[in-house]
Amino acid sequence: MTPAAPPVSLVYRIDSHNRITWVNDAWATFAHGNEGGSVLPVRVLGKNLFDCMTDDRLQALYAVILKRVRTGVTVEFNFRCDAPDRRREFAMTVRPQPDFGVEFTSTMTREEVRTSVPLLESGRPRTRALLPVCSWCQKVATPDGKWLPVEEAVNVLRLVEAEELPDITHGICEACLGEMLAKLQKM
Repeated sequence: MTPAAPPVSLVYRIDSHNRITWVNDAWATFAHGNEGGSVLPVRVLGKNLFDCMTDDRLQALYAVILKRVRTGVTVEFNFRCDAPDRRREFAMTVRPQPDFGVEFTSTMTREEVRTSVPLLESGRPRTRALLPVCSWCQKVATPDGKWLPVEEAVNVLRLVEAEELPDITHGICEACLGEMLAKLQKM
């Protein structure tokens, strides 16, 4: 019996000005294999990390994480990064680097096949509307203020029959934000 391959880690680094300075080969391979054209090295290197985030609460959370890491503390948390046909869980480790740089390492800990969710497929016709998806749990915000699992949200929002889908914007739901802030306060 052949032993299982070790999990692949996606790594990127930022400098003291929060500019993305390096990504590992696994990052590029993962981006190519997952319709991640917007995160290919040529598109992200030199870019400010916060320019990659449109949600104010997500930016504020990352500012707290970076402040903590730059005091010498390593921060660890789990998050989801789903593909249209897969649920994926990752473990993130955020470590201090010399000269106030920071290294982010994401390692997939679980992957589960599911029926493809069209909302998550790139290349689908999109409207100008933005649909918030939590960067931590992958739940989708609904107009009534609820955060639902993506499969449920697609049905509730009647996106199954939609010819054009809203564009996705990544943010963070209240539950995940509260959990992360509580975790950071204990560090």
